[in-house]
Amino acid sequence: MVDPRLLPLDPHKLPPPSEWFAPDAERHLLDKPGFCPSCGASFDLGIVTEYWLADDRIFFSWCGSCSWTGNVIHVERAIIFEQEH
Repeated sequence: MVDPRLLPLDPHKLPPPSEWFAPDAERHLLDKPGFCPSCGASFDLGIVTEYWLADDRIFFSWCGSCSWTGNVIHVERAIIFEQEH
């Protein structure tokens, strides 16, 4: 259980800690993307819906500022390669 003081404000109440999905609701509130990857506007005026594909957590997002729609995938670790200059 996450300390409630660490959770961002949300217009929707979190479920009681005794509910089976309470930890998932907390993680969603903490991990959902906050800003549009296209224009940088806050998703406060958009929509962010989480779904799962195997072990991947995917946030289907729509930006209310620029109308960008796409998936933002939460990753634990990324390995990238940079080309030699």
